[in-house]
Amino acid sequence: MPHISALSLLAFAISISGSAGANEAKAFDQKNLHGSWNCKHTMENTASMMKVDYDINYSADGKASANGTVWLRMQNFPEMEYSLSNRSTWEIKANSLIVSSAEFTLVNRSHPELDQILNLESLFPQNVRESSTILELTQSKLVARSDTYGGVYSCSKRVSEI
Repeated sequence: MPHISALSLLAFAISISGSAGANEAKAFDQKNLHGSWNCKHTMENTASMMKVDYDINYSADGKASANGTVWLRMQNFPEMEYSLSNRSTWEIKANSLIVSSAEFTLVNRSHPELDQILNLESLFPQNVRESSTILELTQSKLVARSDTYGGVYSCSKRVSEI
């Protein structure tokens, strides 16, 4: 099935909407994670492509919420655009960010008629616990590697508009 490789790409997108991913054990100041971040990531292979652009807010109370866009291209399908939203809880233990998804929504904005054939949201459970290794966490930058999918991505702290 052509959507299997894209399915793993999309699963990675879900994990990064709530996960941050380091090769060595470091302690990170979790206060640096508090606030709003913009994250972008692209994964491609010969048959598929997934590009994710989302904003995530990590609150000091251990809750997170994310909203963004996922573009997905799979063999034998038109390029599709999805809106992504996720509510979760998070915690940092040593050099890992552990996120438990409480609510996940994926809506096909470009070709909803394909949901009868390829309803990606229905393939993912609502309560997913993901762990990622933090490579770098400063007040303005987050670089991470998903422990599940191995992809590395980078996020920038959003500057509040005054």
